Amino acid sequence: MLVLGVTGGIGSGKGLATEFFRARGAAILDADQIARQLMAAGSGLLAELAAVFGREIVRPDGSLDRRKLAEAVFGNPMAVARLNALSHPPIKAEILRQIARLAEGGRTPIVCVVAPLLLEAGYRGMVDRVLVVVADEQERIRRVMARDGLTEEQVRQRMAVQMPPSEQIRQADWVLDTSYGPDAAAERLEMIWRELNS
Repeated sequence: MLVLGVTGGIGSGKGLATEFFRARGAAILDADQIARQLMAAGSGLLAELAAVFGREIVRPDGSLDRRKLAEAVFGNPMAVARLNALSHPPIKAEILRQIARLAEGGRTPIVCVVAPLLLEAGYRGMVDRVLVVVADEQERIRRVMARDGLTEEQVRQRMAVQMPPSEQIRQADWVLDTSYGPDAAAERLEMIWRELNS
């Protein structure tokens, strides 16, 4: 079983790569989705986060208010570091647990671990190969503003906590640039898929 790490900055187009691999039968482990499950209402992790960042990050229904958490941490490097120190160990443990379960099943030749902070969070050792997804900076900002309703400043704050694309590329086995549209991206992904299966 081969484990492919899929990473890239916010708005780079990781979703496009993820859907491509999912459609071809790869198992997808999405770090953001796993984080949401671990931070669900009533979870120990959410209680820890509320103790550190304030009760206002918890909605009246007990669920995490992701926007309030973002307001509490982005723009404050110490708060970002604290959030990462609390959240990354359980997320990493759950990803490893799911990789082990898939390996035991023996029916999944390729597993994609999709994680925006794959390289920053020390997840590199969990994967065999790394695909870094990139795009023009202004295009990334435009995409995230349209998708999440954020201001340019808010998008730039999120970008600031991620490794620069040049450093991600240095650690990549493959690079996918989504600036040229979905057709060009799909062509490159086909080539990567063939190499993964060779």
